[in-house]
Amino acid sequence: MLKQRSLRLLLGTAACLCLFPLIVFASAKLMEEPGEMRPDILVIDIPPVENPDDADVKDMPPVFFKHDLHSRALEGQCSKCHEAKEGKIVFKFKRTSTLSGKAYMDLYHENCVACHAEMKGESGKQGPLEAQCRTCHTADPGAASSRVKIKFDRSLHYTHETAKAVKPADKDQRANCSACHHSANMKAKTTFYEKGKESACVYCHKETADDQMPENGVRPARQAAHDSCVVCHLSMAGDAEKGGPVECAGCHDAENQKKIKQHTAMPRLDRNQPDQALMTGFKDLGQDEAANKKMVAAHMDAVPFNHKLHEEKGISCKTCHHDTLNECASCHTAKGDAQGGYIKLADAMHNSGSAQSCIGCHNEIKTAKECAGCHAQMPEKDFKDQDCAACHSVDVKSTPAETLNDTHAKARLAKDALAAKTYTKVNLEDIPETVEIKTIAEEYKPSSFPHRAVVEAIFKQVGDNAMGKSFHKSDLTMCAGCHHNSPATMTPPQCASCHSKEPDIATGKPGLKGAYHGQCITCHQKMEVKSVLPTDCTKCHEKK
Repeated sequence: MLKQRSLRLLLGTAACLCLFPLIVFASAKLMEEPGEMRPDILVIDIPPVENPDDADVKDMPPVFFKHDLHSRALEGQCSKCHEAKEGKIVFKFKRTSTLSGKAYMDLYHENCVACHAEMKGESGKQGPLEAQCRTCHTADPGAASSRVKIKFDRSLHYTHETAKAVKPADKDQRANCSACHHSANMKAKTTFYEKGKESACVYCHKETADDQMPENGVRPARQAAHDSCVVCHLSMAGDAEKGGPVECAGCHDAENQKKIKQHTAMPRLDRNQPDQALMTGFKDLGQDEAANKKMVAAHMDAVPFNHKLHEEKGISCKTCHHDTLNECASCHTAKGDAQGGYIKLADAMHNSGSAQSCIGCHNEIKTAKECAGCHAQMPEKDFKDQDCAACHSVDVKSTPAETLNDTHAKARLAKDALAAKTYTKVNLEDIPETVEIKTIAEEYKPSSFPHRAVVEAIFKQVGDNAMGKSFHKSDLTMCAGCHHNSPATMTPPQCASCHSKEPDIATGKPGLKGAYHGQCITCHQKMEVKSVLPTDCTKCHEKK
């Protein structure tokens, strides 16, 4: 008896070894190249188990599912995997409601394996069968996600806004805003359109990793986007010109995103927003004149803000209005409020590490090559050393309360303050055309620096840059980019007046040769000057 069992075991093992290459081959079509990067990877894992009887169902690793690969194998027949509810496809596998535990696992096993068995034998469409668990459940799936979030910027919004195929929800409306935008009645669990109240989807549909319906009934942003965008695209799938992408790669592949048409001339998004706004830091004043004066005196001078210009420069309203379209002070109060995460208004505006902050955004802009030549070499000033008056330029201490409570009146104050800003130009003829640098005259001929041409190029870049023009105030400010410790003057001292021939070890100040090379080469690198490479010495210094 023992010999018979041993013989059967031996034969069984041999059979498995013979069949193993076939199992691997059957799964090869799904796995493709090891280590590949794909934008369509979805992780299928059993949700948190609530029933103790289901505790053993999470023994296997999650499944890294290639959605586009399966979609093409099924020739775009979404109904093979997804059911419909109220005429719209539901982006849950073979169900319209939430499942967990063993029921969730069985749903996938029964349907996936059944589909694979049905397609068995079709070239290029083989999928793993019931006994091939580790083909899908593997700690090393051989593929990773390269999914890139798609930015629904002003250009992409304009594409949808002007698309004739996108119809408004109400036929009486001329604009198609209602096709996507809606408000919600949370008690009735219904949505409706409010003209003039349109806002970004993520203000309500928050980013979250949870793909289940939250208790408040508001779907996560990713789920809401797929429910709306993909369903709409699918409804137009028969029209290649009008329809949007229906595969993951269509929106979430980096190369495909580069192919999306970019509009440059677009009308302004209208939400009755002002062209200019006066940012005061305090809310509406009351009837008590003494209390009003005390309130105004407790705040900095007001900031005249060019709202229209910032709209044109920003990718979308979310660039600044990151959580709602309300004004900043409605969430970020002077003392901090729960609605603004207890981040005070001053901190929200002056946080150098936040893209939504004024200072943070401006610092990010200064890293652009046309600015970085100077700014990359300048140490950031301490907050206490910043020029507050560059922004806080409107003294409202003597302004009547009724004016400060009037949105239109405040907008006029901001407009007048912005118009009063001046920028002083310099006559280029007064700037030396060339400057001769003889620092390393022992080895090379003196370097003839085309001073006026370089200065003119810098002046032009600032002249085309609204932010630079607003904060520099004068052409002379740019001189500090090279003459970094000199006052703004037409006759700055020579570099040798501060830098001696040899470096100063005690202070860390470079010698004259090091100062020139550090300043010039760094500027060329940051501004991506290709005509003079840092390794091409003879471009500036002709050999003797």
